[in-house]
Amino acid sequence: MTEKQIRDIVKSTLKSELSKIPTEKHINDVVKKEMEDLKKEIFTKLKKDFLTKDDVKDMIRQTFRAYHKWMWEKKNIWVNQI
Repeated sequence: MTEKQIRDIVKSTLKSELSKIPTEKHINDVVKKEMEDLKKEIFTKLKKDFLTKDDVKDMIRQTFRAYHKWMWEKKNIWVNQI
C-alpha cells in the first residue's frame, strides 16, 4: 500500500467517525424534547394530587359544620349541668 492509500483510508475512517459525533444543536434538541416529556409526565402525576377550588371550599364547609356541631353539643352539656 502506498502512503496516499493509507492516508485516504485513515481520512475516510476519521470522517465517518466524526460524522457520528452529535452536534451541539442536536444535543440541545434532544435535551429539550426529553425535558418536555418529563414535564408532561410530572404534571400529569401531580395533577391527580392537586385540589381544586371547589374541593377546598367543601373541605372548609365541612370543617366549619363539624366545629359548630361540636360547639353546639358542648354548649348543651354545659346547659344541662346547670
